[in-house]
Formats: sequence, C-alpha cells, structure tokens
Amino acid sequence: MNSILYLSIAMLISMGIITTIFAQLTSLDLTAPTISELYGGDKKGILDLNIQNNVVILNATMNESPVEGEVYEGWFEDKGDASGYSLSVGKFNEKNNTLSVNQTMVNPYTYTIFYVTAEPVDDTDPKPSDIIAAAKLNAPFGQ
Repeated sequence: MNSILYLSIAMLISMGIITTIFAQLTSLDLTAPTISELYGGDKKGILDLNIQNNVVILNATMNESPVEGEVYEGWFEDKGDASGYSLSVGKFNEKNNTLSVNQTMVNPYTYTIFYVTAEPVDDTDPKPSDIIAAAKLNAPFGQ
C-alpha cells in the first residue's frame, strides 16, 4: 500500500501538480540597509511568507516601533533588470508593529525584494519613502 502512495506522489511531482498542493513557505530576516545593498545590516524584524496557488500569506514583524509621526509600510519590488515597480501591501499595525497580508496575486514570483519603509502618518505620496529594513526574496522569486 505504501509503495502505491509513494508512486502516486512521485507521479504528481513529475507532472508539476504537487506544487499546487504544498505551499512555498519562507522565513527571512528583515535587515537594515548597508552601504551597497537595501538589506544585510542589523536585524530589524522577521518576514514569514507563504505562497500557494498565487495566494500570498505574509506576516512581518518589526522589532522596534517607528518614530513618532511615522508608520511602517510593507512593499514588494522587482529590482534589477525588471521594471522596478513597487507594490505597497499595506501599513503595519501601530500597536504591535506587525503586518498581515492575505492576497491573491497574478504572479507573486515577479518580485525580488520585500522592504519596509517609514512613512509620515498622513502620507499622500504613493511612492515609498526611506527603506528601514528589507529581505531579498530568493528563487523561485525573480521570475
């Protein structure tokens, strides 16, 4: 009986079906920018990212609160040779410095970086401000 189960799983993997059954779970440190990169400095928080069937479930936590008059905002961006488009995924909860997202995206693997900015509380500018922390998204991201 077990051999039939293993054979079935192997067939599903080879057909590419198994990837739609199991999720892509990633846990990354959110780190401060360095001189040459948007990430890689001191640890500022954590990013848990789970993708299944183009549904993005994201939980980010920053270790420190923003300065008075500012809020944290989370962003995806396709850096490098891609378009450089920044997609805001929302404002962090001001009470516990967390961001929770559950969203269906056409192609979440387009993005190569997740970052956090500090924005003015009543910000009307749709562009990102200074990056406080970031994490590079590894393969299969960047497609």
